[in-house]
Amino acid sequence: MNYKVLVGITIQENSRRLIAEGFNLSQSIDAPLHILHIRKGETIFDRPESSELLSDLFAYGGELGGEVHFLCSNNIPETITSFIKENDITHLVIGETPNGNTISPGSSVYEQLKSQIGDIEIVVLPREIIEDKMA
Repeated sequence: MNYKVLVGITIQENSRRLIAEGFNLSQSIDAPLHILHIRKGETIFDRPESSELLSDLFAYGGELGGEVHFLCSNNIPETITSFIKENDITHLVIGETPNGNTISPGSSVYEQLKSQIGDIEIVVLPREIIEDKMA
């Protein structure tokens, strides 16, 4: 079987961990690495710092040999599902969302992805809590 790893990222520093996890997985199963960011809506960037962080994340993923993809959509789960099917992805690496609405077994988003994409391994990384050092 030909494996392919997809890492779903957002514009936040924690995405670097997701890319590293996806890279390690792709190396362990000898699979190409794909990195996907889906921007909700049609506006590419709400904040000026967003473009710089996304550029840094894409550069990091590219340095690791990943193929970087950027899409805009109002339906994130459906767009991820379509991308997975169109590219024959076998492994998906995603993270918990910052608001606690985790994409994990039992959550509606996780179940929606799992039911629509069938036999795929989904790795969910818990969100890393960065403590305030100034306190």
